Amino acid sequence: MFKQYMTTGELNPEVQATMKAANDIANGVLSLREAAKLYNIAQDQIVKFIAESAEYDMHFDRRENNGK
Repeated sequence: MFKQYMTTGELNPEVQATMKAANDIANGVLSLREAAKLYNIAQDQIVKFIAESAEYDMHFDRRENNGK
């Protein structure tokens, strides 16, 4: 879902809920289970979003640090 959001820019309610869930988990506000239930999103979808986001950040940081 993160990759789809980044390539299309589509910010539908499902993407918004997944982003909020991922943010709440990252900030320690909610557990994965709590976020999935609160935002009505599958746990694996949240995990995949977090993983794709982290992968993007890693590549972006690497490119930025190499001056590319």
